[in-house]
Amino acid sequence: MKITNKDSENSKHLISQISMLISAISMGFVGIFVDLLSHFPIYTIVFLRGLFGTLFLTIFMFITKSFSRDFLSSIFKRHWKALILVGITNPLVIYFYFVNISISSYAISAFLLYTNGIFLLIILYITKEDRDIKRINVISFILAIIGIIVIMRIWTGNLLVSSIIAGILSSIFLALLNFSKKVIYNKPVKFSNMQEVNEANIDHFLAWWATLTLTLFFFPFGISDLSNLNFIDLGVSILLGLIPTALAFTLFNIGVKRDKGGNIIILAYFEPVIATINTAIFRGEFSIYTIIGGLFILLANILILKYSNGKRRSARL
Repeated sequence: MKITNKDSENSKHLISQISMLISAISMGFVGIFVDLLSHFPIYTIVFLRGLFGTLFLTIFMFITKSFSRDFLSSIFKRHWKALILVGITNPLVIYFYFVNISISSYAISAFLLYTNGIFLLIILYITKEDRDIKRINVISFILAIIGIIVIMRIWTGNLLVSSIIAGILSSIFLALLNFSKKVIYNKPVKFSNMQEVNEANIDHFLAWWATLTLTLFFFPFGISDLSNLNFIDLGVSILLGLIPTALAFTLFNIGVKRDKGGNIIILAYFEPVIATINTAIFRGEFSIYTIIGGLFILLANILILKYSNGKRRSARL
């Protein structure tokens, strides 16, 4: 059976969707790790995430031979501006996200973080980086925002202002971070011999670069606490660096590179859904509004996926 270019593209699109979903689920557990390390300052927890995430990704890049001088020089020469933006925004995203977790809940922090989709669509449209934004994308994101409003119960006026500020800041920086990645993926990197770089190398590199800059950014603040880690803290830090960091960052990159107008990145909304479940289980905070708001989020995901699949089926007829 002959595999056409269209079938190959559809297969890659499906892989990106699955990768984004697994990434979102993995990231949904990050609040638990923050709680387990809550006896350390937030900047130390962020530093530990970057340090152990970088360790795992460095080992993986050596195994896959992604650490070539030609590759590194080519990608820095081609995308140095975007990489600088990644290096600045990524640490700020995680810092404000962790701050919000410490003062509110996993669910509220995650849902505020994922309002970044609105900011990202605006940035992509203004910069003309991605004009493929359909009405269904807008409707889906509106439904997602409604879900967030219901879960947060904004009308009660009981939300902390500091939580809202930290959440919106993490959201804006995440939108800029995702925009930077799309810029890199939309402009292929080539070696000096004009051979195009393997996409997988870029996926791994961007995840590694994000954790490395995270480590360097908070190194002056968190390095002194390394000596205070006990055996349990070390185990938690290792898992934090592996599951919701090294693994999740790489899978997120695989997903985001094929996103068009939000049709894959909308799957990232499963992170706050998982965070909501964990809030109920581990913090004992449960509300019917969480269920109702969560249904809006899931509806947004279903609509965007159904639309995307329908478009691909029509193209094959």
